[in-house]
Amino acid sequence: MHRSRKFSSLAAVLAMTCVFTVACDSGTQEPAAPADSVPATSDDGTGSLDDAAPPSPTELPEGSAAAIPGEFPDEVPIYPGSLPAQGKGLVSDGVPMAAVQLKTTDSPKKVYDFYLDKLMREGWTIEEREGLEGKNAISATNGKCTATVLAAPSEDGGSSIFLLTEC
Repeated sequence: MHRSRKFSSLAAVLAMTCVFTVACDSGTQEPAAPADSVPATSDDGTGSLDDAAPPSPTELPEGSAAAIPGEFPDEVPIYPGSLPAQGKGLVSDGVPMAAVQLKTTDSPKKVYDFYLDKLMREGWTIEEREGLEGKNAISATNGKCTATVLAAPSEDGGSSIFLLTEC
């Protein structure tokens, strides 16, 4: 149960980060992503999302970066064509945890469908899911890994994807 409390704490931090992100998003130029970030391509892999991606926060919370942290597990898929807006990782009692926000021009429903299908096909146990308009969330486990996915609509019609992991 101790791991559950830590994961719940990480979820609370991510929720506060989400609120902070919305409050700080002035719609200005997004910060440049580091060179080792996820490539920016469209769903079919042919085009760039650099011009089409929703804006990221101009000021990131302390300890966050516009990148996927090293503590993010390989077992959890990154949405194709998405761009990292912010990420933070930590290790607590030897357990890596990560919180990541991705941006995409795709709808929350499309993101939700991708994650539900991909996680199920890769052997994850879906613990909870809610695929209603504006409430597109999945909680899943796979052995020692726990992942929570939330796809929320962004102001420009795309999505913010929030991923919480504990592996």
